Amino acid sequence: MISRKFLQPKDMWARVENGNLLYVPVVTIHGTDHAHIYLSGQVARTHTGEIIGKNDMRAQIRKTCENIEKGLQYAGATFDDVVRATTFVTDIEEYYRCSEERFKFFRNSRPASTLIEISRLGHRDAMVEIEVEAIIEPERLRG
Repeated sequence: MISRKFLQPKDMWARVENGNLLYVPVVTIHGTDHAHIYLSGQVARTHTGEIIGKNDMRAQIRKTCENIEKGLQYAGATFDDVVRATTFVTDIEEYYRCSEERFKFFRNSRPASTLIEISRLGHRDAMVEIEVEAIIEPERLRG
């Protein structure tokens, strides 16, 4: 049997319009042998919605990864459990100059990854957005 949970950690930003949550930041799907954790794209936002590090790619990568870490921990995972990551950036050359900041979080494992340059993200001051998928043993699942 497969079970699904939608998680909204209190210290993670969420978009709400007219009192309705538009998406959840963390979804888990699990069976008897493993659990999949899907994190919506994270940007360099505080839980109140403020963008950190305007015009500073390094600061935004750091805050984005800190937000990913919160979501993973809330579900019972770590960066070591991440198997896939997709990164969207508004300036790929600036991202390459700062990409070692990402490795401070992805220290022990390198997930399958995709990097995409786009013209703009959802918030005009956001320069990077990263979504991840992780797999863990079901007994580690929290939330």
